[in-house]
Amino acid sequence: MGVIQFRVERPDLLSGASELSLIDFVMYDGRVVPARTHLANGMLYCERQLSESGQMRLLWPRFDGRRQVVHTTSLREQSAPYSLELELARGQLSRLRNQFNSWSSAGLQSSPQLDSMIQDSHRSFRTAVLRLESPETAVAAAILSVDTSSRATDLLCQHYVEQRLGYRRSRAVRLPVFLGCRLDQIPTDSDAFCRAFNAVQVDTSWKKLERNDGEYQWDQLDELVAWAQEKRLFVLGGPLLDLSEDCLPEWLKSWTGDMVNLQSFTADFVETVVGHYVGRIRHWEVVTGANRGGVASLDEEQRMNLVARAIEAARQVDEHTQISLRVIQPWGEYLSQTKNRLSPIQFVDTLRRCGVRFAEVNLDLRVGDYPAPTLLRDCLSLSQLIDQWSLLQVPINIMLSVPSAPPGKEAGFEATQIPWLFDVVQMCLAKERVVGIYYSNWNHQDSKLPQTALLNADDSSRGTLDLLQSMFREYWG
Repeated sequence: MGVIQFRVERPDLLSGASELSLIDFVMYDGRVVPARTHLANGMLYCERQLSESGQMRLLWPRFDGRRQVVHTTSLREQSAPYSLELELARGQLSRLRNQFNSWSSAGLQSSPQLDSMIQDSHRSFRTAVLRLESPETAVAAAILSVDTSSRATDLLCQHYVEQRLGYRRSRAVRLPVFLGCRLDQIPTDSDAFCRAFNAVQVDTSWKKLERNDGEYQWDQLDELVAWAQEKRLFVLGGPLLDLSEDCLPEWLKSWTGDMVNLQSFTADFVETVVGHYVGRIRHWEVVTGANRGGVASLDEEQRMNLVARAIEAARQVDEHTQISLRVIQPWGEYLSQTKNRLSPIQFVDTLRRCGVRFAEVNLDLRVGDYPAPTLLRDCLSLSQLIDQWSLLQVPINIMLSVPSAPPGKEAGFEATQIPWLFDVVQMCLAKERVVGIYYSNWNHQDSKLPQTALLNADDSSRGTLDLLQSMFREYWG
């Protein structure tokens, strides 16, 4: 076990124990190593199982009030403590410069504003390094450098998205991307739905479809699928099996300790549902959250076996069906909260190496959603995440919902959600490997977090729905 220690001049900028427990390190090969952290007397101690160098990630406040994940550069263990604020400034500036140089060499056109912001960040960082004899001055300059680098990164991503989308649209009038939303019943205002989406994910909750063993209730789902076909919407079914939260029917829970029977019941359910919709639904999200788990205390090997059995059952019904898997917390936050050892991409790659065949990967970006929230990150992190998963050479779907409001700050939070949603959708559209973007919450009844829904309680549209309708007109109209 190794320890990396940091001197913290502004401990007030670090939140409570819940956020400190999410601190982790990213190794050179992409592995995520959790850290046990302890903050005391102005020192932050990070204990890890490995002693290799790695980039530390933690939540940090911006000047605009948002908290998002920031990075250090790769740090090695040493006896002397690092300065946390200085290392965060170094990490954010290095990250900005590396991506700027990479995109510039590929043809990105910068702007005077971006160049000026990068210079300002450099200037603040130099002040932080050269004024170490004056801790207050050095820390203030480091914090300013972190924020300036973050704002410059946002602007860099805007330039990238604008130029990439301009290039893609010059080659095709309409982008080959589906924009959809999850539904479990026909929307009250179907016209409003169709003005924003050309696809729908029909919810196939096991709890709702098979409340009692062997007794299926198809009526509501049949009506929804028929409506989607009438409106000529692309239909994605699923998830058939959710391993991230308690979505199993009550009658099955007594069997969760018996893997043989659990796999048998799972395969039977998948075969029944896929068979019921043969010819009507050709794309299925078979399993969600297998990389993290949470249901029935299944370990990684057991979840892999369950995934393999479920996919095999779907293919036995229809060999040509398109199968996707959803990866939750794709940046690997769960590794600091669970006993899992495989990072998200390692989990999926292991399945592939074991011969499990699937056509697409769905990345879950539900920020702040229960039960396994994705931490808020900037668009550069999203770009790098999509690029990393693109190495698997499979199409990618993005499953998202806007960030939920912190307790007590719900009023006016929609003003923060709208630009976040715009930036994320734009970045996804700029990536050729992304073939679908699906929103998770249509209305209050569908969501455990009403402030993330696209409709208000009275079924009037929220600003997020107005934004999606506007983007749909621009890119698909």
